[in-house]
Amino acid sequence: MLPKFIVQWGWSSRGAGLATATSQYLMLMVGILLYCQTISFKQIQALIGELFDLSALKSAFMLNGEIIIRTFALISTMAMFSNLSSMLGTEILAANTILMQVVSLAAYFIDGLAFATESLAGIFQGSGNITSLKQLLQTSVVSSLVMGLMFATAFIFAPESLLRFLTNHTEIINNLRSYIPWLLPVLGFGSVAYALDGYFLGLTQGHTLRQAMLKATVIGFIPSAITAMYFHSSHLLWLSMSLFMATRTITLALCVPKSFCKRQ
Repeated sequence: MLPKFIVQWGWSSRGAGLATATSQYLMLMVGILLYCQTISFKQIQALIGELFDLSALKSAFMLNGEIIIRTFALISTMAMFSNLSSMLGTEILAANTILMQVVSLAAYFIDGLAFATESLAGIFQGSGNITSLKQLLQTSVVSSLVMGLMFATAFIFAPESLLRFLTNHTEIINNLRSYIPWLLPVLGFGSVAYALDGYFLGLTQGHTLRQAMLKATVIGFIPSAITAMYFHSSHLLWLSMSLFMATRTITLALCVPKSFCKRQ
């Protein structure tokens, strides 16, 4: 659908937006059809009363509010990284954008583990199974870390062949070589942060997620990013992103023991 709208019909960016929106609505329709096959109308009637539980609605809105702030801080950090990259020149902007695409690609895979962690964490929390909760977190963190480091290692040892999937400009690929090692700390810390994110989201601890993200942005990213601009250094900018991921990971990790104690 995307190539047809953009290439064959010549709709350019309008076609990309329309194709994306259409695919989202198609997924929604398929999801509704699949859901209707697993639940009866009587079950829906029985749950209608719970939809107007004011206490539950208040908790849901508070959690959503925390997640919105956390997401806004994350998007703002990524936007600042791109804007600061553009101030370092076109070649740096192109290189950093492609490398961030690698980070995003890895995040899609790691997020699958985070989503599973989120669901299972909620189940174990509800049943009071602390042992399984600890095992879940350990498995999730290790699996995510391995996956993140595998992505980073693959691009470090085979940059030419893998980067060809993202760009065919030799100059940009050559410029990327000196920045690829930054994938190790970014994806190393980032993969653990994604796992912990899913864990605390499953426990509905939105406050923890919000605070961790704000600290990562304000303490981890912004000071070092200002230093990167002062010295006009892309390597320092990648250090800023690494510190952002590290601060986020450490802040969430420090809250893990407390999350177990609350349920004992």
